[in-house]
Amino acid sequence: MSNSIRIGVHSHNLSVFTLSRKPELLEDLLQPTGISVEWIAEKGGKQTVKLLKAGEIDIGATGTTPPILAQAEGVPVVYLATSQPRPVHGAIVVPEDSTIHEIADLKGKTVALSEGSYQQHLLAIALDKAGLTYQDVKTVDYRTIDIVQAFLKSEVDVWVAADLTLAEVQKNHKFRVLLYSSDLFSNRSIYFTRRPFTEKYPEALAAFIRALERVDRWIATHFSDAAKLLATEIGGFDASSWELSLRKRPWGLVPPSQEFIAEQQYAADVFERFSLIPNKINVSEALLSDPLSVFETNFALSGK
Repeated sequence: MSNSIRIGVHSHNLSVFTLSRKPELLEDLLQPTGISVEWIAEKGGKQTVKLLKAGEIDIGATGTTPPILAQAEGVPVVYLATSQPRPVHGAIVVPEDSTIHEIADLKGKTVALSEGSYQQHLLAIALDKAGLTYQDVKTVDYRTIDIVQAFLKSEVDVWVAADLTLAEVQKNHKFRVLLYSSDLFSNRSIYFTRRPFTEKYPEALAAFIRALERVDRWIATHFSDAAKLLATEIGGFDASSWELSLRKRPWGLVPPSQEFIAEQQYAADVFERFSLIPNKINVSEALLSDPLSVFETNFALSGK
């Protein structure tokens, strides 16, 4: 590795994305270490596993599924920190007039979702708790279709939807929510790296965590400014929609908790039974010996 920290950036993790647009929040912390920062653009969180495995990035920021996939592929993953639980981040929805009324009714149905994301985690454990398997449904990766039109035209039966897109569709169309992600798991953002990096560059990791705390605090105290930045840099929605979404989200970091590790282990076990990963994994092997070691401070922001 060169004398730099390479961070994967994509629009699905708003904290790192915003930090990459306000790099001074990290750069001044890294200055005493002599380590610089490189921002590596990703097409989405699904690419994080590939880049981390290839050694092209040092730190990834995704939802709950990619770290499980990475560990199953033999990547020596280490969990650094998580967000607070995200209670309104996603949902499994159907058209208002659908004959589907509970998860058990999904058998034989077509489900649109973002494969490899937290949405796969949500669907898998929902099916498991309903006594179904992943093979009982037909999944369609919605990045290959126009998901909103496919859903409105009933070309798919079920949609695992993210909150911001769902809120936009809800303005003009009616649908029913079968369950929210918060009904099943805490659905956190995850920040992770490779174990060799934790051993060689602990000061860079501490700086990164502190910078994330800084940017989360900035977002939580400057919702309008943050929304304008995201509307300009990411697009897709206007600033008012971005601001509404930001105000609903939690801000601030916590070390990986035992409750979180148990959630991840349950999901990993379900993934293995459903043949979504090739082998069993022990999620606790991806923990730092001292999870607090990379935290200079520990705080939580409500985001309200």
